[in-house]
Amino acid sequence: MEKIKAGWIGFIRREDDFWGCAAKLRELGYRGFEGADFLLGENADENIKRLRDLDIRALTISTSVNELAKENYGEILARGKAVGADRATIWGSNINASFGGKEPDYDTVMKEIEIMEKGAKKLAEEGLQLCYHNHYQEFVTYFKEIACFDILLANTEALRYELDVAWVANGLQDPSMVMRRIAPRLSILHIKDYINGERRTKEPGFKPVFVSVGNGVLNLADVLDTAYELNVEWAAVEQDQMYNLSPMDSLTAAYLNMKETGRVL
Repeated sequence: MEKIKAGWIGFIRREDDFWGCAAKLRELGYRGFEGADFLLGENADENIKRLRDLDIRALTISTSVNELAKENYGEILARGKAVGADRATIWGSNINASFGGKEPDYDTVMKEIEIMEKGAKKLAEEGLQLCYHNHYQEFVTYFKEIACFDILLANTEALRYELDVAWVANGLQDPSMVMRRIAPRLSILHIKDYINGERRTKEPGFKPVFVSVGNGVLNLADVLDTAYELNVEWAAVEQDQMYNLSPMDSLTAAYLNMKETGRVL
């Protein structure tokens, strides 16, 4: 089995020199990044060439339930083809309504699942995987005594998963067990870490305080052992907010801690 390739998402701020940072990360060992949509703005051809010259893969483009509902699949496919990505990722749904201080709605959730599954089938016909990125709510929110993550699984076949292992753990589940459950549909991992903050008032568990990978509660070695066992190709590092380290220092720490497990290139 081949070792896992490391990617990243976020970290490089608007005021930073993206290309300078990307070159340093490639030299360190990172091989891909997510959120390549911004390359398609001004100077798209030049941006894509620079990415290829650095030998960095565009791992995903972004989409949403709202975009999928319009059934403008051609636009999504065109973005993916332009940057060379073979995934389009949905970063959330009505399941995650508590982020906005609202309650998720069962009928809305089921309608969104229908939209996502239809989109996944249409995009797969053209070779683009549609992936769903979870948060903690999928594991602690229940309808009819069934967790939303299980409702997602039971009502989709073509939809793939971009599993965020920190959010799985924050949702009081074992990331490796979840990875094994969804193995045939697990497309890519998000690797991030956290320590427990304040206890949630309306939902079980604690609010996460995000830290560099390898410095929190995540059992990093177990997660990467499982990913290696399941032949997961990519693990993308993410950190929602910085803690003590700068973005580049946090990415460096994350990569070295992952590489130390022996499972990452």
